[in-house]
Amino acid sequence: MKAVAAEPSSRAAGQEERRRRILTAATELFEAHGFEGTTTDDVAAAANVTKRTLYRYVGSKEQLLYEIHEGFLGGLLQDVATSNGGPEERFRAMVRAHMDDLASNVRDIKVFFEEIKHLGPAKRTELFGRRADYERAVADIIADGTARDAFQVPDVPLATRAILGAMNEGYRWYRGEETRYSGSTADLIAGQFLFGLEARARGRSRVKVDAHLAQNLVPAVRGTEPDQPLDRILTAATTLFRQHGYHRTSTQQIAERAGMTKGALFYHVGYKEEALVKIQERLHERTSSVLRALENGSARAGVVLARLVVAQSRLTAQHQDAVAVVSEEMKYLPPEAVPGLAAYQAEQQDIFERTIRRGAAEGDLAAEDPRIAALLVRGMINSTYRWYRPEEEISPAGLGLALVDIVLHGLSTRSPSRR
Repeated sequence: MKAVAAEPSSRAAGQEERRRRILTAATELFEAHGFEGTTTDDVAAAANVTKRTLYRYVGSKEQLLYEIHEGFLGGLLQDVATSNGGPEERFRAMVRAHMDDLASNVRDIKVFFEEIKHLGPAKRTELFGRRADYERAVADIIADGTARDAFQVPDVPLATRAILGAMNEGYRWYRGEETRYSGSTADLIAGQFLFGLEARARGRSRVKVDAHLAQNLVPAVRGTEPDQPLDRILTAATTLFRQHGYHRTSTQQIAERAGMTKGALFYHVGYKEEALVKIQERLHERTSSVLRALENGSARAGVVLARLVVAQSRLTAQHQDAVAVVSEEMKYLPPEAVPGLAAYQAEQQDIFERTIRRGAAEGDLAAEDPRIAALLVRGMINSTYRWYRPEEEISPAGLGLALVDIVLHGLSTRSPSRR
């Protein structure tokens, strides 16, 4: 009897192991080569199964991408929706659960955010619906805290998206316990969201988050000139890369959208990978020049940090398609362009981090780990390209000011001295 009972169990375990192997292989290939750059033959070979077996387990390449998402959302929604305690306790538990899930599934989350555009409308709608349920569960925690006067949040949906965006961007750097200080990294992250970075010292004035803070921080963006072929090419390439992904966009499509021949496109920019290089160079050169100018001002560190947040938020809103391309398509950069991209990203991280360190040294800001603080701030800003719609919501300047309020002042109404 025991032998008969064990056989189905052994078969089920083998089937589950084979399924995990297929999903792991797909995730690794999608991360390295993109969804469109990976075939089902590639996945089958990497998983050491036949193509017939692969289709029996997952059905299609699109289903593989869909199920990668299922692997990391899992029980997270239930954990957050059913958490107990007061608003701050529930918020901290949510952050711990979210960051633990991210650390355990960092590759899956990277693939999801960078490749979701390739899902068909039906599956994308289903996934977005499930993610909306999770977002509502987090929003309920923040709204409950606001109703009880534990939190001060003027715009709960915006704060929810910003905080979740900052955590989701952690797939680029978060690997679990990274802080040099006591306590968990997740609790340090929760504390930054709850209390903000501005020191609440007696006698020290708070940074005023108003329209004056947002004035004249970003120079006027030069419009695309129809007589400038390179501008037309890069505008067309950015739009197509955002809509269809780099791999599914051809040089012929870029030339047609730019209103020129393929030969003219090659004359001005060469192959499409050169267009990708120029898109990221233009975005990062513009961003770095603005951030450098703001860092070199004489204002106190808290004001400088606020201006950095507003300026980069406005640039992100003005160049959403370019930010999306730089965030999602850089795996296709030619190898010789990768160091330049890394240098730009390091420079921008250093500007935020130096400002936070200076503020901590001068007593203007309170950050246990300036590196993590800067990564969270920049992640919050960068993530806005996924959800911010200026035609439907507040202005880019208003968005920047709302993020400043979260970054500096946090959600909690209580004193950080009682953390």
